[in-house]
Amino acid sequence: MGFDSGTDKTLSSLVVVGGTYEPWLATLEQAGWHCHRCYDLRAAQSLLQDIGPCIGIVDLSHDDFSLNGVASLVNRNKQVRWLALVRENQLTNEAICQFIVSFCIDYFTSPVPNSQLMSTIGHQLGMLRLERQVWPQLGDHSDMGLEGASPAMKKLRDQVRRVAPTDVSVLIAGESGTGKELVAQAVHHASTRAKARFESIKCSALADEQMQQALLGDEHSRGKIRQCHKGTLFFDEIGDLPLHLQGHLLHLLQEGTLDISHDKYEHDLDVRVIASTHMDLEKRVAEGLFREDLYYRLNVLRINMPSLKDRQSDVPDLAEYFLLKFARQYNTQARTFSDEAKRVLSSYSWPGNVRELINQVKRAVLLADHLVIEAEHLDLPRQGDYKQSLRKIREESERDALIAVLEENKGQVSAAAKELGVSRATMYRLLNKHNLIPSPRTFRQ
Repeated sequence: MGFDSGTDKTLSSLVVVGGTYEPWLATLEQAGWHCHRCYDLRAAQSLLQDIGPCIGIVDLSHDDFSLNGVASLVNRNKQVRWLALVRENQLTNEAICQFIVSFCIDYFTSPVPNSQLMSTIGHQLGMLRLERQVWPQLGDHSDMGLEGASPAMKKLRDQVRRVAPTDVSVLIAGESGTGKELVAQAVHHASTRAKARFESIKCSALADEQMQQALLGDEHSRGKIRQCHKGTLFFDEIGDLPLHLQGHLLHLLQEGTLDISHDKYEHDLDVRVIASTHMDLEKRVAEGLFREDLYYRLNVLRINMPSLKDRQSDVPDLAEYFLLKFARQYNTQARTFSDEAKRVLSSYSWPGNVRELINQVKRAVLLADHLVIEAEHLDLPRQGDYKQSLRKIREESERDALIAVLEENKGQVSAAAKELGVSRATMYRLLNKHNLIPSPRTFRQ
């Protein structure tokens, strides 16, 4: 099946991950496909980011990579329409079957039937072009994955562009859920290390021993620090890093080596460190929970993440972006929000930041069975409901305070009123309001 490859060179690109050079590749090239081969998952990730939307073939028949590694690559590149190439006997493997069903639009078994392959990928090219009409921003990395047109986001993208080429440590500070790891990835991809490895470690998610093993490795395995030689290592919530591991990180930043007994490597380490925190690290330093010398080593360049409430104007566009992303991912009908849903989204304060917005949109996409997402698909309070809930919270707090002060004063209303700084009459009015008129048997025991 032929096509006019000259109309859009990007959309007629084919990326083959793994395997060997097969006869069907020559057939595809003769038909006008621009074929790229990758024998390394990191190289594949870099290439896919450069190319954008395309057809991808992941060759599992030669067992070149771990299935988890391939699944991670495929899952990160949803702008690619993936085909799998497997051996016949692999179709009895539950993990392989699950991978194909979850991530691929079709599969082939060796030997590949050329005519069927040509027909399938020709059709998928047509689907890819239709997708580009529906989702024109699909695979567009011009904003570095940092969505939003608010002044705060424009400033953030400018900071990333300035910081990325410098190759020194970066500290990203901000509330939980603001997207600090996304910024770390943007710094990495905009740097000279973009084609090398990016790894992250969640300092708050691992016990001390697990974190030490993950970072430093042992006699039998390389830790993440070694794996990131020439690349970038991201410490998520660096404030939770144990003190003894802070010492190892400081030694790495100062000396470019690891101070560990099982270190069998002679060459120096070249690792860029990016760290994030939602804590006040200066306060942690004062409390003796974080090394002052490490803090100053990390805080060479600082990026402060805006909370979502500080860029409220971005909420409608962010919601639409995630809507289209999840609608495509889960193959649902949803395409836009109703006016009422937009009002609910825009009026909410988003204490959980972008992470909370993502979860809300994903839930709505999965629940909606029409093109338009309505307000009831969102698990958010309407403006009136929100005021009502605040009133309820205040009343409950007031009632709890009254109970506490009465118990402290053994039910003596006059003493409780004096402690609260109100008159006896006001105290009785409050007690009546909350149905808390004390009886001697309750409070005078």
